[in-house]
Amino acid sequence: MHTKAPKRKTRNPLADRIAHAFVRALVLFLNAIPAGLARWIGRTFGKLAYCCDKRHRRQVLTNMEIAFRGEKSAAEKDLLCRRFFEHMGLAAVEFARLSRLTRANVEQLVDLSELRSFDAIIAKKKGLLCVPAHHGNWELCGYSVALMGYPIRSVARPLDNPLLNDMILEMRQRSGHVIIEKWKVLWKLKKMLDKGEIVTMSVDQNGGTSGQFVPFFGSLASTAASPADLQVVTGTPIIVCTLNRKPDGIRHEFKVWEVIEHQATGDHAADVRVILTRINAAVERAIRAYPEQWLWMHKRWKTRPPGETQGPDG
Repeated sequence: MHTKAPKRKTRNPLADRIAHAFVRALVLFLNAIPAGLARWIGRTFGKLAYCCDKRHRRQVLTNMEIAFRGEKSAAEKDLLCRRFFEHMGLAAVEFARLSRLTRANVEQLVDLSELRSFDAIIAKKKGLLCVPAHHGNWELCGYSVALMGYPIRSVARPLDNPLLNDMILEMRQRSGHVIIEKWKVLWKLKKMLDKGEIVTMSVDQNGGTSGQFVPFFGSLASTAASPADLQVVTGTPIIVCTLNRKPDGIRHEFKVWEVIEHQATGDHAADVRVILTRINAAVERAIRAYPEQWLWMHKRWKTRPPGETQGPDG
């Protein structure tokens, strides 16, 4: 969160316009057809991606090997990989159809019962820091919470294609969900929390060289320290939460995996490590409960601690 926005590569304006036009047309099409057919298309696209996208399939299986070393057979990991691609196809279709959700009908699709248990905290204007992870349907999560009237502000990286970014931003914010660019926003987020708002940020992706190395599935993983920094400074409670697809493949349930209210000790670095360790442990529990619903294709363990040597398992 402290870093400047990276310089973007020179882009091809024509290619950006073509991609934007294609995605807009696809969104219109998916909203024009029945929900059941749209879900079938999502699953089918996921199955095709599993078969054709060898690069991302290898990355998914590599990450599963790191996470589940010795716990699952090759056949089990391959089945999870197939289900992951189907889940992502469904999630993409659900995102395209977000505009069909309203405050009147959202509870038919999304169960937010566990979020309501924090209404007393939110009512006290103490603020709430949510760490949702890229697990389940995180886009539907923020959209649904905002539809129910919660003052939610989420940190996200803008897309490289400016036309697509504007379109996606508009889709995300129709429910009142406010999206904030991730670059240099810690002070702005602190002010929002001081006003009693809900701030969300995910730290389940590689934190790079500026991240803190804490355990994740038994291996050290570079993790962005921003939510821990904010809690130490503001005292705002953290909840690690996800919105997970139920077995029927249609409805979703909001789940809270950890509530963190760490008392600062005066040793900022130690406090941050304790909080981040608890966050990663909670995200790991969520992934183990719904292993097909995490964003496995991201290179979570890419950045390694200085001086680390590669083991025989890679």
